[in-house]
Amino acid sequence: MITDEPERAIAEAEGWLASAKDLLPRVREKGELANVCCSQAIHAIIRANDALCLRFLNVKATRHDDAVVLFAKLIKLGKLPEDAAKFKELVASAMMDKSGADYGKDEFTYDNASEYVKRTVEFILMVRDILKIR
Repeated sequence: MITDEPERAIAEAEGWLASAKDLLPRVREKGELANVCCSQAIHAIIRANDALCLRFLNVKATRHDDAVVLFAKLIKLGKLPEDAAKFKELVASAMMDKSGADYGKDEFTYDNASEYVKRTVEFILMVRDILKIR
């Protein structure tokens, strides 16, 4: 059985993000790849959030709705710096968009994908800084 820990979660988050970044230029040419790119960024957000939750709450979300609740709990408990609250909307949006991106229920654009990649980079940098993982 694999034991999940913050370092593993952030490494996987960066893997998902690297994949999204690599795909992003192709999304300009093939708009239908935007969903895939957004999905990869969303998975990166989920795993980065898992890293925070594992470190400070010793738990991770088992449902997408729980990811938002746990992130809000980290803020409420003062486990994250005040400026981390700006990412609550990102986590919430990602959880709302996940099924649409994964299963083609929604149609994303290059602009959506580009924004997801940009915000995911910022989120992961913040998580690494908080967790002191280099």
